[in-house]
Amino acid sequence: MIEALDNVGVAVRDLERAVAFYRILGFRPEYATEDSALLRAGGVALYLFRTDGPVQPLRSFDLTGNASGYDHLSFRVPDVDAACRRLLELGVTVEREPQDYPWGARAACLRDPDGNCIWLLQRTGPA
Repeated sequence: MIEALDNVGVAVRDLERAVAFYRILGFRPEYATEDSALLRAGGVALYLFRTDGPVQPLRSFDLTGNASGYDHLSFRVPDVDAACRRLLELGVTVEREPQDYPWGARAACLRDPDGNCIWLLQRTGPA
C-alpha cells in the first residue's frame, strides 16, 4: 500500500529562521508561501509550516525517557565529522559530538531553532 515517505511536517514558530537553518544543512526550498515551505535534500522532503500552538517540552537525545510520538529526524551524511566541522564554522551548535554507536553508525546530535532533535548519521555497519 505505501510506496514511500513523501514528506515530514515540522511545525515552526519562525518560518524564515527555520528555512535558514535547514538551508545550512543542505535543504533547498522547492516552494514557499507566507506560512509554509517545502524543502528537499537528497530523497528527503520537509514541509515546514508556521504555528502559534503551545511549545512542546524538549526531547532528550537519549530517547528512552521521551513521551510517545514522533521523536527526531535522522539525516544520513557521508562523513559526520566533516559535517559537524562545517556546521560549527557556520555557527550551528552541535550538542553531542560525533561518536560511534553499537547499532552501526557514527552520529552527532543538534537541534533546529524550535528545539527539535536532529541526528546526523554516518552508517558504519548494517543499516
